[in-house]
Amino acid sequence: MKKTVHKTIKVKIFNPTQVKKQFLGLLRENSTILNHYVSRIEELGTTSKSRLHKETYHKLRKTSPLPSAILQTARDKVVEAYKSYQTRKKHRRKASIPKFKDNTPVRLDERTVKVVETDNKLKYFASVSTQEGRIHVPLLGQRYQYKYLKKVLDGEFELGIAELHHIEDNFYLYFTIKKEVEIPTPNRSFTPVAIDLGLVNLAVSVTPSAIRFFNGRRVQHKREEYAKVRRSLGKKKKLKKIREMQGKDQRYIRDINHKISSAIIEQARKVENPVIVLENLKNIREKINFGKKMNRRLHNWNFRQLQDFIQYKAEWEGIPVVYLDARYTSRTCPKCGDALKSNRKREKHIYKCHYCGYQLNDDLIGAINLSRNFYNSMSAVEGAAVNPALNQSKWTATPLHCEVNQPVQDSGSHLFNRW
Repeated sequence: MKKTVHKTIKVKIFNPTQVKKQFLGLLRENSTILNHYVSRIEELGTTSKSRLHKETYHKLRKTSPLPSAILQTARDKVVEAYKSYQTRKKHRRKASIPKFKDNTPVRLDERTVKVVETDNKLKYFASVSTQEGRIHVPLLGQRYQYKYLKKVLDGEFELGIAELHHIEDNFYLYFTIKKEVEIPTPNRSFTPVAIDLGLVNLAVSVTPSAIRFFNGRRVQHKREEYAKVRRSLGKKKKLKKIREMQGKDQRYIRDINHKISSAIIEQARKVENPVIVLENLKNIREKINFGKKMNRRLHNWNFRQLQDFIQYKAEWEGIPVVYLDARYTSRTCPKCGDALKSNRKREKHIYKCHYCGYQLNDDLIGAINLSRNFYNSMSAVEGAAVNPALNQSKWTATPLHCEVNQPVQDSGSHLFNRW
């Protein structure tokens, strides 16, 4: 199956002092337009782009200094956000009407941003349309970023939507690049790379030849530190400091998720015919009720972001991704099939089967059973006999616990027989 896949490249704008005023003005004016579109959607009772364009475009062209293309991309961004709000509200999930701040990123398309190659020391420049005309800014990137920009200019990749971000007094351009890849349809000949997500272990990935643990204790400790400081600032009514810290928290978690997802894709590339197997965790937040402290931890769990990173990086490499039902995977014995709830000791993260005595880390059990579910699902599709519980008596390797910021290593070999 052919599919157009996307990758986002973050590139810093070098020495933006000279253009800081123009960019800040662009961000403020853009947020004003975004909130105006929200108000008009509410008044008109429609999310139709054509209707919204007809009712707002000509008036905005007379009153706003923004280029027409930015007015249109702002409209599209608001329509997407408002439709997402309506969907959440329809399904009785927590939702609020979109509201955009002054530092909301500006969406740019091929009409308002271009990448230019030069003979200067900083090889690549971006040409950006602003309310004061088009400006050219140098891009300060690393080798891999320049490699992607070069492929865009050579026509190997296509440049899609970009966004201008303002982060800690620096400006960045987030470029979306696109290419067409052939993604195979998985079957029983594929090797599953099964990934169990959690809090103590942010992820556990399993293949027939390797196990990888991504320990989340350091991340949780960091989050608790941020929460403690926010509570202290809240008592002092320092709301601006709280907002600044929230951004740091989110960027830290995003960086961790990028590192984990990259390590998992690297693991997948080492096996023959890999397929990424993820848990279907849709609507899991609505089902959470484990007490105040645990609920807060679970609601701060960025599992969806991590899964999104894994999926887009896998598809970029032409690796298929499937989502499977994860119910009972962490409490079912992979040796005898017993699924007694008390088999799993959550507080100790240990699984011990009451029937056959089999014992292992509960997150690892979840990943193993997710692999089994993949083969059983493929058997059902292909009409083959679905095997019962997998005999896992050859699981002899000791799982290796890795911190997310340490080099991730393989542990063990011949960890389970394919069935």
